Amino acid sequence: EGNDPEDYSKLTYKKLLQETCMFANVLKSKGVQKGDRVAIYMPMILELPVAMLACTRIGAVHSVV
Repeated sequence: EGNDPEDYSKLTYKKLLQETCMFANVLKSKGVQKGDRVAIYMPMILELPVAMLACTRIGAVHSVV
């Protein structure tokens, strides 16, 4: 859940871009468009900033719950 300091992951900027683009494509395939609002309900894990950046990439507004 992101609370254990011994549990961590590393990500390069290239891999971050790849993951962000992949998730942005998933959002677009689900019908999310520029200006749409997306609520993100996730623990503090590596996928959270990926989801936030994916929303930003397609122009959707994200809100972390």
